[in-house]
Amino acid sequence: MRDRTDELELFISGLLAFALLAVPGYLFDAWARSSLHTEGVYFQALWFAFSIGVGMCYVLAVALIIHLAVRGYWIGLIGLKSHFPNGIDWDRLTMLGPFSRAFLQQRYGGLDGTIERADRLATMLFSTTLLCVQTLAGTLVVAIVSLGVAMAIGAAFGDVDRITLGIVAVLMVGLLGLAMVPMLLEKSIARRHARGLDTARQEKRLQSVLAGLQRVPMLRLLQTMQWTLQSNLRGRSFTVIYLSAVMLAMVLAALQVYGSMKFSLFNRYSVLTEEAVDHGMLGAHYESLRSAHDQLLPYPMIPADSISASRLRLFIPHRPQRDNPVARQRCAGGARNEAQGAQAATAAVNCMALLWTVQLDGGKVDLHDFVPMERRDLDMRGLVGYLPMADLKPGRHDLRLVWNADGGERGPSRRREYNIPFWYAPEP
Repeated sequence: MRDRTDELELFISGLLAFALLAVPGYLFDAWARSSLHTEGVYFQALWFAFSIGVGMCYVLAVALIIHLAVRGYWIGLIGLKSHFPNGIDWDRLTMLGPFSRAFLQQRYGGLDGTIERADRLATMLFSTTLLCVQTLAGTLVVAIVSLGVAMAIGAAFGDVDRITLGIVAVLMVGLLGLAMVPMLLEKSIARRHARGLDTARQEKRLQSVLAGLQRVPMLRLLQTMQWTLQSNLRGRSFTVIYLSAVMLAMVLAALQVYGSMKFSLFNRYSVLTEEAVDHGMLGAHYESLRSAHDQLLPYPMIPADSISASRLRLFIPHRPQRDNPVARQRCAGGARNEAQGAQAATAAVNCMALLWTVQLDGGKVDLHDFVPMERRDLDMRGLVGYLPMADLKPGRHDLRLVWNADGGERGPSRRREYNIPFWYAPEP
């Protein structure tokens, strides 16, 4: 088995490379559904797990595809070697002049050297990819355990967000400090050696710390592969590439989320700009026009852009991540609705009415006539109201909604406006 690592690499790469490209889509759907229902530290935990998972899939998939290409090149060279054992016949390359042939022949290492370099590159790429994935997986495991313990402690004291963030910060600083302890002890031992002092106690402490770190299985796996690669390659260059790959993995999830919220990452819409469309028509406002691309756009919605019924259904989604901080400041009971029965519905409507302002053709709409609603088809909760259409003339009409009208122009609690034009075409 040890002599056939190339075949094992090809088997693993071929099995996982293209299959992993489909996984981020499933992870994104799961995260998008779950993130709409959470806020605070729960939202951050979901985001961290999602970003690590997506990063691992993309890094592993792209690296394995490159590995397959390198291994394919290596296989092709071996095939050429079997048929043309002497390699390049420089005398028959009449298209090259004598000086070009001499220069290239001097730089060219022959088929054996090229095969060896391709084999070495493929193995290093495969091992470095696994090292990056193991690092991300270890980070995810440590984060999940830390967050789980911190959340349990925070829930016991009734302040989950603040206590959890504090405990996680302390744990992260503690882990970073623990990683620095061997380095500091080494410097202390070196200074005492230089002064001619006894270092037995410091050496014993260093050995105890190193022995404790070696008891962590994931750390031992990482160190074995990392030190092998780092000691046989350029140490600084390998460290930069290794850390860059890990950081890039964290960024890929953010790019996927950003791309799903934007109409297009790369566009040249210099006339029909985003500002123009915001004051025109957005498909996310119409249930009949929404698609999977609008999953992260929980905007106020009406059934369609053309209405023929005598009443217009308006659904205003509730987003805990955005609404709860404002509700804690404005609503009578804060963001926690502890009422029972019908009073719970009334309290929810009264609170949401303080966050939203709705106008139909410039006339104010009373949100106290709305009722709480759970939409399993949209995977959302919110307020729903049925606006009468009998007094409206056929033609265009405009709904205008404002969230947190006094919220300013920047920040997560900034003022947000939504324009929903529709056409009323009553049935004859």
